[in-house]
Amino acid sequence: MASDSFDHLIVGSTPVAGLVAGLLAIEHGKRVCLVGEPFSPFRLQRHFGLSISAVTRPETLILIKRAATETGKLVNSIGKGLMSRVDPLFIAETPDSAAALSHFRHLAISLGYAVEPVADRSLPGALLLKVRDAQLLGHGRLEPALETWLARHEVRHLDAAETAITLRKDGTARIAHDGRTVDAAEAVLLGDRAILRYLDADSLDRSIETIPGASFLLEGGKPLPSPFVSYIDRGVMLEQDGRVSISALVSGDPTTARTRLGSASARSGALRIAGEMAHPTLRTADGAPYIGPARGSKTNIVAGLGPVAPFLAPLLARHLAGKSASDEAQWIASRGPTRGNQRLQVAEYVAVPA
Repeated sequence: MASDSFDHLIVGSTPVAGLVAGLLAIEHGKRVCLVGEPFSPFRLQRHFGLSISAVTRPETLILIKRAATETGKLVNSIGKGLMSRVDPLFIAETPDSAAALSHFRHLAISLGYAVEPVADRSLPGALLLKVRDAQLLGHGRLEPALETWLARHEVRHLDAAETAITLRKDGTARIAHDGRTVDAAEAVLLGDRAILRYLDADSLDRSIETIPGASFLLEGGKPLPSPFVSYIDRGVMLEQDGRVSISALVSGDPTTARTRLGSASARSGALRIAGEMAHPTLRTADGAPYIGPARGSKTNIVAGLGPVAPFLAPLLARHLAGKSASDEAQWIASRGPTRGNQRLQVAEYVAVPA
């Protein structure tokens, strides 16, 4: 490992961590070290990457749309076939969730998105919305290309299993790898797994909650009605990215996870669970993302972005480089540790999986 210090240490094994690390190096001229798990095609998906989210805050959707356009161009420059165009399907089955999803529909249409309701007799009383022409990152295709891209732009990429990280209260960090140590001026934990690995519960802001989560791989069924389906009230997201198999993320009570997954995937016919992995996840009590320091230190953490996280990479990189546009800076500042007094101004709709 080089003896020179780094401007930023990015800790995370998610696409957003890699994209932010690369953008800091390429667009902002920073010296960057990325620490995370190397990609394995045999690991179940722990996250999805979709360019739209059913949010209810207009300022949030405005920034998502802008950043997603940037990210789409960036990913296309990294390699071909790393994402696909899809029409994601969002499903609300309770009155409160339907009201929130209906609000999202009108907001999205006003911002130029093509959103249309879908009829489904098997879900009486539910609201189904299809968003046209979104972008879905290709798991298994993006990650290897991302690693090559980072190496080409001299982003130091270290295996978390072989690297010791010491986080200091002033926000700096010490990185030890292969018998050498080096400092980083700013540490950022990007992704649930990174935050839970390096911080204890007392270091998390009071707005952040740890909840059970699980990843599944399903095989043997028919195609889904969309390559990406989100059952808001069941805490189930399904992805079928050009393959017969279905990847699923299920949040909430682990004793009902399989039941909720089975009900969400029932229309795909007889399915076999080919893989299953339990893992804790993070969310915020008010549904808005958390971007700011950990409790008791200046180590930055980013949590609660959901599947749209990779598409917000340009916005996050500008924030870390101190070059945010005014509306971006205001949006991020209100979603940090000072949100308590303005929670109603940042809160998103939160469904409790049942």
